[in-house]
Amino acid sequence: MAGGWIKGGSSDEIDELNQAINEQSDEQRKIAAKFGKAMNDFASDRSLETCLDALNLSIQLANIRAKVSNSWEHYARLLEGEVVRLSKQVEKKQQQ
Repeated sequence: MAGGWIKGGSSDEIDELNQAINEQSDEQRKIAAKFGKAMNDFASDRSLETCLDALNLSIQLANIRAKVSNSWEHYARLLEGEVVRLSKQVEKKQQQ
């Protein structure tokens, strides 16, 4: 997302946010795969250890999903601000 098209945020901020979303999404996929394996292990073993492993991974998964969600919300607010700004510019030009 190069360029300086976001008035309310710098293109560096957008680039950093985009990178964070990609990294968080990658981490989410990795944890989800580990969680799936841990649940299979728990389903076959039913030990306290496999239960705690699955629980720990589910907590990690919930935390990373919250981070991804927050990042997307921030990204959406930046885009919404830009849409509003551009809409006002268009209205202003149409009134002239």
